Amino acid sequence: MLELVGQVLAYSGLGLVVLVAGFFVIDALTPGKLGTLVMDGNPNAAILATTTLVSLGLILWFAIFFTGAGWGGLDDALVYGAVGVGAQAVGFVVLDLLTPGKLGVICQRQTLHPASFVSAAVQIAVALVICASLT
Repeated sequence: MLELVGQVLAYSGLGLVVLVAGFFVIDALTPGKLGTLVMDGNPNAAILATTTLVSLGLILWFAIFFTGAGWGGLDDALVYGAVGVGAQAVGFVVLDLLTPGKLGVICQRQTLHPASFVSAAVQIAVALVICASLT
């Protein structure tokens, strides 16, 4: 029982590290402080932050479920989590290059902008591709 509790704590800690890293990477790709924008009630920043975190959580779930739990799966979960963080960052940058304007600037607007949904879709789509590769 204690070993299982230790594994749960280890996977939880790993998950939190990946989620925090993903948040900081997306924060670095957008002007201003993403957390401050969210707390100030900015809907565009909230959509981007939410989909980033949910998508990374989905990747971690698939990584743990399909590579096997236990101590041996921790390194797999870390690798797939890091791949998720990197792939989401690349997806955001590529979308930013393909669309007119700057997604980071749109993220700062106080009024809801349709581009926020497109950037959210990229985050989710990237996560789903990674999840599918794990099955």
